[in-house]
Amino acid sequence: MTIPRTGSGAAALLALLLAPALAVLSPAPAFSQQPGGETLRWSDIPRFEMKGGLKAFWNVLTPFAENNTEAYARGFEPVTLVNTYTDYWGKPRRDINPSKDGPSANPWDMPPNFELVVRRAIENSKPSGIYVQDIEFPFVETIEKAHGDTAARLASGTTSLAAFEAAYYKKWAEWFWLPLLWTKERYPDAVVGLYGPQPFRRDYWGISGKDAAQIDGSHRTDALLWESIDPHVDFYISSIYLFYDKPDSVFYMAANVEENYLRTRPFGDKPVYAYEWMLFHISNAELSGKEVPGYLAEAMAIIPYFSGAKGVVLWGWEPQLKTARPPYAQLPRYVRSLQRVAALSDKIGRGRLVIDTPAHAAWRARQPLVRTIELDDGSCVVMAIDPWQDETARSTRRVRCGAWEADIALEGRGTALAVLSRDGLKSY
Repeated sequence: MTIPRTGSGAAALLALLLAPALAVLSPAPAFSQQPGGETLRWSDIPRFEMKGGLKAFWNVLTPFAENNTEAYARGFEPVTLVNTYTDYWGKPRRDINPSKDGPSANPWDMPPNFELVVRRAIENSKPSGIYVQDIEFPFVETIEKAHGDTAARLASGTTSLAAFEAAYYKKWAEWFWLPLLWTKERYPDAVVGLYGPQPFRRDYWGISGKDAAQIDGSHRTDALLWESIDPHVDFYISSIYLFYDKPDSVFYMAANVEENYLRTRPFGDKPVYAYEWMLFHISNAELSGKEVPGYLAEAMAIIPYFSGAKGVVLWGWEPQLKTARPPYAQLPRYVRSLQRVAALSDKIGRGRLVIDTPAHAAWRARQPLVRTIELDDGSCVVMAIDPWQDETARSTRRVRCGAWEADIALEGRGTALAVLSRDGLKSY
């Protein structure tokens, strides 16, 4: 997503007006036109309070600062989102743009205005909430092709392909971590993260249905890039914008958050935050601009917390709004689902996630997705969803917590939450 910087009041509107054609992964979005959306009021949106280190962030840009105020009053936390390479404040502008000739194979060819533009963006984006640098650009990832670039090969100072590959990704990583370093220099207390590269880049199928070579081919370079970036972030981002209105989307979300969580544990215990949008991704022409259905809005609000994430970030860009009001018809269900998580957040935050069946394995087997979080007192928080069944169907799923077992009710494609203890199963 190429994102205008955030702000409040006139600054927010100015940011929207200044923004280039914008969307997730760069093309411009279609805007949602949802039945009943015009009559939705903020009084229809409940309040919630996350505990235990869990978070829910509001990063929806609209022309009305009142929408931010109302969202924060309901329990969301703010985000400072910086379109790092766009020089809004330069006269003339000196944006850092990808090469017009296609992805670059020479990371040593950093533009002379790089530091000037990035530092200017940081200086004009004061921290409010978590601080996210949005840095997305393509570069050549086929190492043989990059090695064939004479200027890059000479600049690397290496004499073998393996050494060149290590130097190549280490140098590209600077394009991402230098802005993070400079943010910390300017705002030492800022909590910084990166939208762009991820420890496990967004992959619709994740590792479902792939062999080891395919997984390595898609994601080995994620690790090569990330090992240099990791020391400079305070949290990780897993982007889980939705593409399809089908059961697979549930497992896509779980699998991508899960992989980012598992692959970052060797680095330490920094939290994973899942970036979400209430609209389908624009790359699906049939669904572009349409809101996700209720069961997916509910799943978006719950599943990340049971896949290793400590928070969700609701992103959006909705300049078409004519009045200050909730921008999405599904926002009430989404927030009610956050409210259910919040009721258990203290337990979830201090518990231990158990992944008995990886999301990709349950996906292949077309099984329900079931997760438990174990607590020190022997009880468990349980999450379960069966998106394969019809919306009108009802079923049960046997769940276990140590020596205790119970049947959890699965209503349609809804997401069930419960606590299982010696006292039985209590639903939330």
